[in-house]
Amino acid sequence: MTSVHHESPENAPRTGTTTQEVTVRRAPNVTAFLAAGAATGAIAGLLIGALGPGSIAYTRAAIIGFFLMTFLIIGGAVGAIVGLVLDRISVKRARTGAAEVQDVHGGGEHSGS
Repeated sequence: MTSVHHESPENAPRTGTTTQEVTVRRAPNVTAFLAAGAATGAIAGLLIGALGPGSIAYTRAAIIGFFLMTFLIIGGAVGAIVGLVLDRISVKRARTGAAEVQDVHGGGEHSGS
């Protein structure tokens, strides 16, 4: 004999659905812009230091190191500024929308906490 189990309304899991207004925007990854700017600056500094004129007072390695670090810092700063400007633009282009939120735990209680 097969027994069919019907859930009574008292034992049924409570799931509530509410609608919340959310802000949606495409934000750039500022760290990626900073790293790309620093890498570009490092390559430019390496090339300028290696291909530039030599000096009697400094070795070629010292000249390369100076230009490498200087351009790395400047490139990182420029990359970060570009990322922040794009982030500010994305805040202005942000849109609001409605999202459905489902309460699957019934009343906001979490099991296992």
